[in-house]
Formats: sequence, C-alpha cells, structure tokens
Amino acid sequence: MKKKKDTIARKFAEEMQIPESAVRNVFRIEMRSLTDIEIEGCAGIVEYDTAFISLNLCNCILTVRGIDLEITSFSEMRVLISGTVTDFSFS
Repeated sequence: MKKKKDTIARKFAEEMQIPESAVRNVFRIEMRSLTDIEIEGCAGIVEYDTAFISLNLCNCILTVRGIDLEITSFSEMRVLISGTVTDFSFS
C-alpha cells in the first residue's frame, strides 16, 4: 500500500509541477558550503534574523545559526539561505 501512495504522490507532484516534497512529509537539506544552504519541504518561516533562521519543516523546526544570514529565495516550499553557517539544529 505504501508503494501505491508513493506513486500517487509522485504523479500528483509532476502534474502540478511542484516539488515532490510538497505533497509528502519529507524535507531535503543540501549544504553546498558553509555559506549556502538549500532546503526543500519548508512549510514556512518561524523566525528570521541575521544571527538565526527558524523554519517549519513537516513536523519539526530547523534552526540555522550563523553570521549575516539571509533568505535569498523562498518559493514553492524551497528556501535558499546564504551567510556564514555556524550551527543548525532540529526541535
């Protein structure tokens, strides 16, 4: 049954032209360096400051800490963060 749900979610995301993570309870974090992070599956911004950014991901909160942090892009449940990342945690 789970395989059928995965197929349905994938097909729905393709038809709607949205990331698959938008219709599933999953997220993906990609750190390209200590200065660039891409996050898919973000449901919203909880708090935002140049020292930390907290994001709502499915059923947890991701907090990125650092220096001169900024959200450079926020669209279709995808967030790009730039700045010097010193730490990140989940709660």
